[in-house]
Amino acid sequence: MANTRFSTALHILVSLSADPSARVSSTSLAKQLGTNPVVIRRLVGDLAKAGLIETKRGYGGGISLKADPASTTLGQIADVIEADMTFDPHSIPETTDADHLPAAIMTAIEAQRRELHTASIIQLDRFTLEDVTHAATLRRDLADLVEKGMSDEDIRNNYRIDRGRLIPKNQS
Repeated sequence: MANTRFSTALHILVSLSADPSARVSSTSLAKQLGTNPVVIRRLVGDLAKAGLIETKRGYGGGISLKADPASTTLGQIADVIEADMTFDPHSIPETTDADHLPAAIMTAIEAQRRELHTASIIQLDRFTLEDVTHAATLRRDLADLVEKGMSDEDIRNNYRIDRGRLIPKNQS
């Protein structure tokens, strides 16, 4: 079964980053993601402990973004939720025979897995939460305009991109 903790945590953070003034509930995030609120609450606990989000119970409460999206890297998020950015190694049975190759293969695979994880985190550190939020909000804005019947040419002629948002060209 695939581990979706990283992508789910990223989805939560991008959703909060797209509307920084909003406070959302774990139930609404769970509905958005098609999962159980308990799954969201576990991730929210990890993200809150790391200072990326804050939670408030009761009336007017909810989950909100605490971290600066421009300085929060995807690698940091992966570290917070202890995401393994590689593959699950297989196992081999215990044996008493003199063939050391199976154990040597496992050692080599584990070394490659660790190197791949490190390389993945280094790559993820090149991108920020703000980068993903801008990409998501731009796609949302484009989809809204296309749904309203605007052609690609009309969009290009009448809108510009500023910080991940489509802005009418006649606005400054």
